[in-house]
Amino acid sequence: MRLIGGKYRGRRLAKVPEGLRPSSDRLRESLFGIVSDSIRDSVWVEPFVGSGAVAIEALSRGAGQLIVNDRSSESLQLVRKNLKVCQVQRGYTIHQMDAFVFLRKLDQPAIDFIFLDPPYRFGRHEKLLKTVGKLPGLKSTTWIILETDKQMKLDFIPENLSVFRTVRVGNSHLQFLVPAG
Repeated sequence: MRLIGGKYRGRRLAKVPEGLRPSSDRLRESLFGIVSDSIRDSVWVEPFVGSGAVAIEALSRGAGQLIVNDRSSESLQLVRKNLKVCQVQRGYTIHQMDAFVFLRKLDQPAIDFIFLDPPYRFGRHEKLLKTVGKLPGLKSTTWIILETDKQMKLDFIPENLSVFRTVRVGNSHLQFLVPAG
C-alpha cells in the first residue's frame, strides 16, 4: 500500500496485518479526487482509523489537523509506524477507545471532514450516523463520508443529515453527507 498524492506521494506504508481491511488505493484516489478542493488546512476526523492510510493521505494532501481513533492497539501501532515512515511529527492526535465514546468526547469546535470506515459487518451504521449528526463541531460545510460494502443499502439517514453524492468504487460505496438545512 502506498500514498497516492500530496507531499508524501509514493511512500510505501507498512504491511497491513491479516484481518484489517484498508481502503484501497483506487478508493482513496476517488475520495481525494472529490474532496481535493476543500482539504487544505482542514480538520480531518476518523473514528475507525485502521491502518491510517486515509488519514495520512489527507495530511499528505494538505489537511491541517488529524484527529484519529481506533479501539485496536494493533491498528494504532500501525498508524504510528506509518506516520513515522512519512516523517510526520505533528498535526495529529491519536486516541484509543470505542468509536462511540470517542465521538461523544470529541470537543473539536469545527470539523471539516469525518471519514467513517467501520468494519463492513459493523451493523450499527444508523446509530453511528445519528451520533455523528449530533456533534457540536459540525458546520454547514462539514462533509461526512461513509465507506460501506457495496451490498449495504443505506436507507436510514437521520433527518439532520442528507446524502449529496454516492460513489461506487470496486466492492465499496462512498456516501457523502452534509448536515441538513
